Amino acid sequence: MVNRFESLDRIFSPKSVAIVGISTSGGGVSNTGKLFLDILLEHRFKGNIYPVNPRGGEISGFRVYPNINDIPQPVDYVISCIPAAHILQLIKDCARNGVKAVSVFTAGFSETGYVEGRELEREIGRLARETGVRIIGPNCMGMYLPKAGVSFAADFPEDSGCVGLICQSGGNTIYTVRAAAERGIRFSKVISYGNACDVNESELLEYFAQDDETNIVAAYVEGVKDGRRFSRALRDLCAVKPVAILKGGYTDAGKGAAASHTGSLAGSDEMWGSLMEQVGAIRVHSLDELVDVLVTFQFMRVPQGRRMAIYGVGGGATVLATDDCAAAGFLLPPLSEEIREELREELRRAFGSDVGTILGNPLDFPPIASSDDVYSSVLRKILGWDGIDLLLCHVPLRGIMLTLPLACAIFDAQVRNVLKIANESIKPVAMVVHCLASAESRQAASRYVAECSEAGLPVYYSVAGAAKAIDRLLRYDDYRRSIGSTTCCNSSHAPLVR
Repeated sequence: MVNRFESLDRIFSPKSVAIVGISTSGGGVSNTGKLFLDILLEHRFKGNIYPVNPRGGEISGFRVYPNINDIPQPVDYVISCIPAAHILQLIKDCARNGVKAVSVFTAGFSETGYVEGRELEREIGRLARETGVRIIGPNCMGMYLPKAGVSFAADFPEDSGCVGLICQSGGNTIYTVRAAAERGIRFSKVISYGNACDVNESELLEYFAQDDETNIVAAYVEGVKDGRRFSRALRDLCAVKPVAILKGGYTDAGKGAAASHTGSLAGSDEMWGSLMEQVGAIRVHSLDELVDVLVTFQFMRVPQGRRMAIYGVGGGATVLATDDCAAAGFLLPPLSEEIREELREELRRAFGSDVGTILGNPLDFPPIASSDDVYSSVLRKILGWDGIDLLLCHVPLRGIMLTLPLACAIFDAQVRNVLKIANESIKPVAMVVHCLASAESRQAASRYVAECSEAGLPVYYSVAGAAKAIDRLLRYDDYRRSIGSTTCCNSSHAPLVR
């Protein structure tokens, strides 16, 4: 049986890369080809690399070939950094040399709004269909394939994961990968596909539905080429894997920006909202929400219900946390009197008094309650209570009067014990690190975020973000159950995907 995704399978596992339009005259941001070369070397690309420039020469120890046809070995993937006017000839040369795919970094096509740019882009698409050379773009960053060592940013993780990302914007792709990587997310395949004159959003969604290396899919889409195909592809993908989508250009002003960015024609916000709801896609409204959803679906066990306990420091912070969680549809049941009395006794034994605490739900413990034994005991009691389904802990780094070093000494204990107890519990636990009050707190937070991510604990930068993302997890689980699907969710005590 012929695999209809064979062409994409080939381009997602390149054994050789040519960089066309590289300059041998120096580096810097203006030498885009050299930047791509340096990134491939940084990521230890496992195949052959062929720089191409009509002048020939040498760069970074590599021979520079005058033309793609001068390369003596087969080339799988071409990164094009040449002006738009020369792209058609490049594709013809690539077809003669058996190239599988060309990523057109170059801009200057339909996004310009000029007739000439639109016509040139249409001609590129026609030539791609005629020759069989797959075109990514134009006006895009191309592919990030950690397993193959292909990337377009030097600081992207070299290890791969189970998240697939398709993104119409190169800058949004870079932001999402970096923000998600900081919180433990690793990617299987990432495609910045730009104007989508050949490889487009619908084909990529269809591919990810059957890709064994991808368990979660994220997408940033400004417009679609074929609405019916897109709807069908999205529905089929959502039936087997979680799909989080950020629609760019959903306002009237945003539609104009999308047209000038990738030449996309965007549908109405109502249409998109209705489609997302019908097919079970998870709609988000910012890149940060998109990352929150990825973190949740990657690391959080599915709660058995919406009864939440909140544990942290600061009365005002707990009030706001209550509002955020209630607004997202969670219940905060009051602790039983039996649990409250056990907590009072715990504090009296440790500190002689329970003054300064709020022994309800949320629970507010003063900074002095930093003993490992107290933290562990309180957390176990909360998670052992059958009145809740999940626990959210929050660390307000600059929300107490102590200096940051003293505050961190206290929060070190809290985070350490949350990680230990969360690992023991069958109920899901999430961590929020409030760190936006100052530059120093943002720097300090990076250590806590890394510790939580490495331990597989979902970590967020706001309670509102955590509550929204967990709500989406529960809604998606409800959707999967409603269609009788258990492909990605075998137990309510297990993460939805791993």
